[in-house]
Amino acid sequence: MISEADKLRVLDLLLNSKTFSKSTTSNVLLKYLIESSINNKNLNATDIGIELFGSQYEPEKSEATVRVNIYHLRNKLKKYFEGEGVEDDIFIEIKRGQYGVSFHKKQKLKPKYSLKKKLYIYSSILALLVIGLYAYAKLSYKDPVWHTFFKNNKETTLYLYDIFGYYGPTLFNKIGWHRDYEINSAAEFYKEVEKHPKLMEDYAPGRNVYVNFLSAYSVNNLSRHFQKHQKEFKIHKFHNLTLQQLKEQNSIYLGPLRYDNAFVDFFNLKSKRIKLIDQNKTPEHDDDIEYFDGRNASYNEGRNVVYKDAKKGIDTIVTLKSNGHSHEHVLVAKLHGDNDTTNFMFFSNHGFGATAAIEYFTDTDSISSFNEEYLKNGDEFIALFDVSGKDRTSMNVKQVIFDDNK
Repeated sequence: MISEADKLRVLDLLLNSKTFSKSTTSNVLLKYLIESSINNKNLNATDIGIELFGSQYEPEKSEATVRVNIYHLRNKLKKYFEGEGVEDDIFIEIKRGQYGVSFHKKQKLKPKYSLKKKLYIYSSILALLVIGLYAYAKLSYKDPVWHTFFKNNKETTLYLYDIFGYYGPTLFNKIGWHRDYEINSAAEFYKEVEKHPKLMEDYAPGRNVYVNFLSAYSVNNLSRHFQKHQKEFKIHKFHNLTLQQLKEQNSIYLGPLRYDNAFVDFFNLKSKRIKLIDQNKTPEHDDDIEYFDGRNASYNEGRNVVYKDAKKGIDTIVTLKSNGHSHEHVLVAKLHGDNDTTNFMFFSNHGFGATAAIEYFTDTDSISSFNEEYLKNGDEFIALFDVSGKDRTSMNVKQVIFDDNK
């Protein structure tokens, strides 16, 4: 129920509004209509005409004028309540064909959702936003080390070095497969037979083996990393690989450094300042050469890394060493090949060095750290690491040399 005081308050607001400030006729008409409403007076055109025109009232002419003024008043009320009075708690209207004023209280809109439901909705939207941002970041993430493998639309092949061995008696009078670092092919095997015919008479060349525990562990890390980027690679043994084959696909090499092979040749061809040289071909002494011998209690691995340092004006020779069980040097290189191909090489003579390096270069945190400190978003690099760990576990990867090949 709307009280008389409320109705008069509405009248006062209207008469003092900008909408009605310059409209004398509408103000008089409005005041008369509202006061008549308060007094429950039934109105007709004649009553309104006499009120407005007094002694000048003429029935036919004045009633038409009343209807026109009512029309204008109705429009002014509409304009006011859509503008100045949009926040008023009471509004009035004059319905078409009538002269009486109707008062109405505005209904307070009930909240569509309770506070609890609002919190649930907001938290759900926030969760979706976080998931969306995470998905966007994941999709837009560019792996700074491996991105060329994922973006150049070339097939990738992982080459595992196949190790030569031979069959013969064991210490326990059984037949077993033997590995000798100095015998790496059937030709070398038969040379030993010629030198020691009696000793070697019960032995024969065996098949090449290229999968062992260490290489399997490395393959597992590489597979997980490629799968994160919806990519895959093939696995081949290294035997008889040529440089021509490296021009047709992306390649990853996991194998020793001590022997001549296509990846050693490729490395020496594409590397600008670092070369891999057989120890027997390295000069014993030169005034323009600085020697870096690495660890002392280690045996040499049959190959040196020669680093041409333009700043020093000398060559640094690193003698690659290992003790075969707790530390060794591993050389890691990412170099572009022909035909928009990329090659990633992990040179490690005893396997556990390359395993540690692959674990390092397939871990998101270490990749990011390596990129920020060294790559600076570059595409190529060569890095020499010293890998150590008790019984080949808890391995520590320490960098010795870094070169961006620019």
